[in-house]
Amino acid sequence: MSDARLDDATLIRVLKALADPKRFRMVQELAHAGELSCGDLGCRFSVSQPTISHHLRLLGEAGLLVMRHEGQHHYVSVNRELLDDVASLLPGRLAGRRGARRVARLAAPEG
Repeated sequence: MSDARLDDATLIRVLKALADPKRFRMVQELAHAGELSCGDLGCRFSVSQPTISHHLRLLGEAGLLVMRHEGQHHYVSVNRELLDDVASLLPGRLAGRRGARRVARLAAPEG
């Protein structure tokens, strides 16, 4: 995802999805495992299947998940590109004008 496509609304949607402790932990589990079936992910949490589905839906709507289907199985992984974009853009978006210039200077290649 390019920086230009990560507008404030998308950034807020991602942060809201990650603000829930269970969803944050799901993303952690997926990032650690690389990819899990929905069933395997559900077994790692002591909540009902509908609750897992609800959390996965919200994470998916935020763009944080990559879904893959193989037969009757659904596999989930983390959208690392989006997470990397959020991690790199967030300091500048929160710094304000003066801070944004400082962040840009720090990020600029020396030369």
